[in-house]
This record gives sequence, structure tokens and C-alpha cells, in this order.
Amino acid sequence: MLAACAAPQRPAAVRAEHARDWVPLRQGAAWSYDTQTGIGGDTVLATLVVVRVDGPRFLVRSSNSRTETWEYREGGVFREGQFILKDPVRVGTQWEGPTGGYEIRTVGEARTVGDQRFTNVVSVTHTARASGVTTTTYFAAGVGVIEIEASATSSRGTSVGIRSTLRGYTLNADGA
Repeated sequence: MLAACAAPQRPAAVRAEHARDWVPLRQGAAWSYDTQTGIGGDTVLATLVVVRVDGPRFLVRSSNSRTETWEYREGGVFREGQFILKDPVRVGTQWEGPTGGYEIRTVGEARTVGDQRFTNVVSVTHTARASGVTTTTYFAAGVGVIEIEASATSSRGTSVGIRSTLRGYTLNADGA
């Protein structure tokens, strides 16, 4: 299956209005990411696969065998106890989650990740209260998460960053 989501696809044009339009979940959908860990310059392959669908709930398994519940709820897309993208999808929308605050910073912009250009991209910034880690997640309409950037400053004043970029994806169980 990793081979199926390793090649770039051309994202379909999607009329995006609600948070779920930027997080297309369905049985068999899969995404692969190149993740720069910030430790020694290493890059690792990370994957997400929708392994089960139960109405508006989706079990998503990562390459480290962790399974999370993602949900389409009234008001947005919910993952493991908090909204990751909320309606209305517009610049300035803010909400609080158990770990910190979120804000939609951009809507409708274009972003190039690897050799793919995505349009109608939304960026959401999350600032964790306990750790001070700031994470920006970029969602492309009809595709899902295309990039994640996280940064923090250590107690010694050193900046540490992690970046995941979309390598490939498939939204259909048959690999299309």
C-alpha cells in the first residue's frame, strides 16, 4: 500500500466550505510523509491509513501502529479529544482545546510541498500551553494534511524544529 501513496497525485478541484472538506476521510485512504525529526538531520517515513469507518468516526493507524479516532462532528473535525479544524473555516477562527489554543491563520492560499502545488490551503496554528510548542498544520482541500511544522525553544534557548511533508496519498481503497 505504501507504493500506492508514494507517487504524487494531482489533487481534484474541490469546493470546500466545511472543515471536513479539508480532511477527506474514507476507508482505505492513506497518506505518507517525509518527517525531518530535527535530531541529527534524520528523515523518516510516516504513514496514516484509515483502517475502519463507523459512520462519522474513522480509525486512523499510523506507521508506529498507534490508532487514533478521528471524527466528523458538528462544528469541525475532531481527533483524540480536540478539534483540529473548526467551522467556520475563515481567517481568525479560534478555539481552545485541552492542550492549548488554535487559530486559522490562512485560507485559500497556494502552497508547494515537494514537487506538488496545492491550492485552497488552510493553515492552523496550535500553541501548547504546557510545553510552549507551536505547531502549524497545512490542510489542502480534497487532500488532507500536506505539511506540519512544529518548533519549540529548549530551556537552554536552542530552537528545535520538526517538519513533515506529504510524499503521496490515495483516497480510495483501490489505490486510485
